[in-house]
Amino acid sequence: MFTDIAGYTTMMGDDDSKAFSLLKINRKLHKKWLDRYNGKWLKEMGDGVLASFTSVSDAIYCAGAIQKEALDIPDLNLRIGIHLGEVICEVGDVFGDGVNIASRIESQADAGSIYVSDTVYRNLTNKKGVAAEFVKEEVLKNVKHPVKIYKVSIDH
Repeated sequence: MFTDIAGYTTMMGDDDSKAFSLLKINRKLHKKWLDRYNGKWLKEMGDGVLASFTSVSDAIYCAGAIQKEALDIPDLNLRIGIHLGEVICEVGDVFGDGVNIASRIESQADAGSIYVSDTVYRNLTNKKGVAAEFVKEEVLKNVKHPVKIYKVSIDH
């Protein structure tokens, strides 16, 4: 799962103190929900967070909880992208096509939304309170095949 604060770079240029305060709030929010949904904080890249999960369900419900709470925090406009795929783990880092695809999907997402790949979508069909709608099929940078992207909504 990749998350990113939409408009953060502009905010940093306008009011770096406000932007940094929002970044700290974002960290706390992520850590709270990652703990509850068995997520693992892998790394922070600027205003983005990369996390992994042992199940698609945990990733989706965690993303939903993060987005629900973020919507009530002024200027915390998150984009979230989730993909299920192979990764290579190295001490303190993770690499591979799975990471790249999650990142590219996150960059396609609208602020306040959760976008997932078709591999995640196929695992969502029987999840309680989860709905998904097809957004588009996209050729993502440095990805061999087009990826179908879905927008997920979660009933809490």
